[in-house]
Amino acid sequence: MLLPHNPNAFTRSPLDRAGHRRNDADWLARALEASDTRLIPFHKNRPFVIEEGGTVALGWLGAHARAGIAPADATLLFLGLDASGVAHFAIDIPDAAPLESIGRFDDLRSFGAILPREDLPILGTAKSIFEWHGRHKFCANCGAPTRIVEAGWKRECPACKAEHFPRFDPVVIMLPVRGDACVLGRQPTWPRGMHSALAGFVEPGEPIEEAVARETLEEAGLRVREVRLHSTQPWPFPHSLMIGAIAEVEAGDIVVDPKELESARWFTREEARLLLEGKFHGAFCPPPFAIAHQLLRSWVSRD
Repeated sequence: MLLPHNPNAFTRSPLDRAGHRRNDADWLARALEASDTRLIPFHKNRPFVIEEGGTVALGWLGAHARAGIAPADATLLFLGLDASGVAHFAIDIPDAAPLESIGRFDDLRSFGAILPREDLPILGTAKSIFEWHGRHKFCANCGAPTRIVEAGWKRECPACKAEHFPRFDPVVIMLPVRGDACVLGRQPTWPRGMHSALAGFVEPGEPIEEAVARETLEEAGLRVREVRLHSTQPWPFPHSLMIGAIAEVEAGDIVVDPKELESARWFTREEARLLLEGKFHGAFCPPPFAIAHQLLRSWVSRD
């Protein structure tokens, strides 16, 4: 399942999602009894981690621990199979107390950058699905309570028979460039000095390329003449798909929309390189954890 060309965090999952198993109740029951099955608990959308010797690692448990940490009706999600065929599940538990003596539940955004790369797509998937379940307990068609089916990957309404599947929000994130310079902006809520790529939600019925052009014009007043898609990144905060692009823009002055940005400015390729290295006085860019960093790095290296 690994695709080596995508540099972003939360990509290249080591698990085969094995979607054909989600409706196989007998297989799922056997998997939950297997001695090698792995289970990662979540509490309030935070994964369970264990810290030893200053190192933070995921708190994987055996499936046998399920009965001792969660009620029988706790939301369970089948994540997939690893290369050895071992099943992986996540479980959303209502009470953290049973595990407090051996670890803690922590915010994925705060510690995700220090976890092994292969853990991130697994955690991102679970977090996004659990948040979706928390917000979709009632049928959008008739308002009746829905129930979880297909190993956590669907909700269905017993009243009107409507089926509800997890949703995510597509977001374009782009680096406007012209010649040997690029545009980065900043929002007032960001840490002082932080500059990043421009971004915005894709609207219904809108192609990705047109969304890039629209958002660039709205936020920075620059007209896009060409769009080159770079890469994508699932972003589980709470459940977006970031679609990265390099946007060639026409000549013109930056005109910032104050509702969108506090400021925006041009950076030369050399200045952008210093940003990536943390050597630009008074400004910095997002870390490698974010797709904005990878867009900037790709452009600086002329990749």
